[in-house]
Amino acid sequence: MKEITVQELAAALQKEKTFVLLDVRENYEFKIGHIACKHIPMGEIPTRAKELDCEKETIVICRSGKRAAAVANFLNTNHGFKNIGIVIGGVEAYANEIDQSIEV
Repeated sequence: MKEITVQELAAALQKEKTFVLLDVRENYEFKIGHIACKHIPMGEIPTRAKELDCEKETIVICRSGKRAAAVANFLNTNHGFKNIGIVIGGVEAYANEIDQSIEV
């Protein structure tokens, strides 16, 4: 599993998006503030993983990185995701370092 910085994520989001950014925070967290992405709360991943394409690069994000790592590991182990990564520091770091308009 690769780890990307919020700076790398910001740069990738400026280009034509060839990856899926997956936010696994809870609904109430997502409603407070988020980056343009696909949202599936961590607890729903086992039943909703089929909504994702295991062949497409997937970057998982949560508030700080712990849930993202668990979900990325689950998707890799149980659903064959090989090109998967996480955002170091999560939405919290992105909001602090890249886009202060995002509330966390």
